[in-house]
Amino acid sequence: MSNNPALRHTDAGGPAGAIVFVHGSLSSRRIWAPYSAAFGTRETIAIDLPGYGQEAAWPEGVPYRLSTAAAILRKAIEGRREPVDVVAHSFGAAVALRFALEDQARVKTLTLVEPTLFRLLRDLGPRGRDALRGIERIARAFTPSGPDQDRMFAIARFVDYWNGARTWAGLPSQRQEMLALKSDQVRRDFEAIFSERLCLPAFRKLNVPTLIVTGTESPAAALLVAEGLARVAPRASSVTIAGAGHMLPVTHTPDLLRILQARLGMHASPTLKAA
Repeated sequence: MSNNPALRHTDAGGPAGAIVFVHGSLSSRRIWAPYSAAFGTRETIAIDLPGYGQEAAWPEGVPYRLSTAAAILRKAIEGRREPVDVVAHSFGAAVALRFALEDQARVKTLTLVEPTLFRLLRDLGPRGRDALRGIERIARAFTPSGPDQDRMFAIARFVDYWNGARTWAGLPSQRQEMLALKSDQVRRDFEAIFSERLCLPAFRKLNVPTLIVTGTESPAAALLVAEGLARVAPRASSVTIAGAGHMLPVTHTPDLLRILQARLGMHASPTLKAA
């Protein structure tokens, strides 16, 4: 692990309690930079999960689980008395859910952008099982120690699944190569997700105010998980951003920021208010 697991922005004049941002697969804490800048009267903590940003890759051969990744979040808020507001995306939102169930007293609110806790699809009927088969096909392309062309194929399918067809083809070759280098960590992220044994009824015990954010253009696997969680968790609600896809924290920053403003009672930077 790195010696600098979190990017912090602090204004000592702000209210107590930090906002903790958690990124998804094939990303890093840097996606949250505009959000940290906007919440100038709050302390914000943006963490890197294992294998991304400045955080070291998880060791090969050592089981990787959501609770393992949640330990990074726990370390980032170690020693704090006040519960934190957690904002998390995709795989990071699955990590945040595991963390919140393990230690609800540490979490004031959850804002989850399309959590990818795919185990829950088994509990969502025929549509859920169809969506599960689709995302399992994406995951199976990631194999340990595969040749370079297999890694490239796996990452290409992954990127297009979450960002839309032909997204990969539009990326510069250098960018493609950089993303392919993260294929082993994406495989580990899938390992953590599919090893999770939590089922949908477990979230009836999630007594944390939870907002689930989705985009209308996202894959069924993400939307169905969000729908199931919003229905079962007792203090959950949901909001949808029209025209947004799974990467909405990047593509629809002003929209998500407005949601966070209203939810967390803060004022955003004027430069981020325009759509």
